[in-house]
Amino acid sequence: MIRLEVSLHEHTPKNGAYYTVCVDGRGASGKTTLGDFLGAHLTGFDMIHGDDYFEPHDDPITWGDFNEARFEADVLSRIRVGDRKIPLRPFDFPNGRIAPEQELLIGRGLVVERWFGLSLNVQWDITIWVETPPEICLERGLKRDDAHALGARARLAWEAVWQPREDHYIQQTAPVETADFVVDGTRPFDAQFDFSTTRQ
Repeated sequence: MIRLEVSLHEHTPKNGAYYTVCVDGRGASGKTTLGDFLGAHLTGFDMIHGDDYFEPHDDPITWGDFNEARFEADVLSRIRVGDRKIPLRPFDFPNGRIAPEQELLIGRGLVVERWFGLSLNVQWDITIWVETPPEICLERGLKRDDAHALGARARLAWEAVWQPREDHYIQQTAPVETADFVVDGTRPFDAQFDFSTTRQ
């Protein structure tokens, strides 16, 4: 069982202000579900979803990608210096524009779930990799994207672009070996974490 609170108590926040937990994994591995789960169980923690900075582009295969420059300016640069005020500007897909700024005031800590999160320029206090077989991620991803009527384009994007990028990232990063914790994205998260130890 993973006792996250115990691990956090073992050191002070690396940015000098608040704890940061990064949740990484393949697309559709369960990152968002785990991020929400941790946000609900870690007292005083807020949540940032990386997909808020996923934007449309004109690539003939994929329909979008992360705006790394905006994510760096809004989120990462502030985490590094321990700034508690983060000016979130998620992309509003239904209206095709960047949503009005939403100031997030960080309390005790922050959970960030983000594709390729372990490679981002941040000294995370805790890193978690969600390990889910690629074929399950593909099935989940296609089911999710079919809800947006993307059809065959979704499968092409997943099989020709996104999963090969993930394979390369995993080969270069070795997240199963380098992350602080590895969780099984096919099992219930409440069976893998123990939050019975309360904060002193």
